[in-house]
Amino acid sequence: MTTLVFDIDGTIFDCGSIVADAFSEGSRIFGAEYGIMLPEYSSEEIMRAVGLPTDEIFRHLYPMLNDARRQNLICKSQKALSEMVEKGGGNLIERVIPTIEALFNSGYHLCAASNGTREYIEAILRTHGLARFFMPRAVIDGTLKNKSDIVRHYIENAPSDELFIMIGDRQSDIDAACNNEIPFIGCAYGHMGFSEVENERWIARKFEEIPALVYEIEKKIR
Repeated sequence: MTTLVFDIDGTIFDCGSIVADAFSEGSRIFGAEYGIMLPEYSSEEIMRAVGLPTDEIFRHLYPMLNDARRQNLICKSQKALSEMVEKGGGNLIERVIPTIEALFNSGYHLCAASNGTREYIEAILRTHGLARFFMPRAVIDGTLKNKSDIVRHYIENAPSDELFIMIGDRQSDIDAACNNEIPFIGCAYGHMGFSEVENERWIARKFEEIPALVYEIEKKIR
């Protein structure tokens, strides 16, 4: 069997239209609680950091906060982001639903590997009717510290002859594939376009191109 491990942001979903508002809302609530004003960031500035684990994004954007306050801000901002997703904010990448359904019906195992929080990931999959297609989600926590760890977790809990393929648009997705020695499909339609995946062997310019690339990889490896 083959397991396809999908990144979320930039691969399945685009949060670019709501992320700045979500961070602003989280900062507003946080600032009112602590009596301080945090810097505001544009969507473009935030999206450049997307692809890092959530804690690293907030450490980069808000270096003035200690760990406890940063975690508080993360909770508030991710709650705001998840609520916006549930209200229809953000955009599912074109042709995701029929392509995911076709892959699932063809017998592929589908997993999610994201640097986002569980609340955010589940909001996307649930709101867009995708949750039923994906195996139980592993997320970054005290044990799994990055996307490479998430992929390794899936591999360690699968049959030894299972073929895994990582699919994503950022360097962290490439790293997860390389660190676990599995094939990688780069998504050139993602947040950074070709810039981070242009040197990869298998590249999807549209989401619906992914199945054909999966078949090509299977023929080569099996």
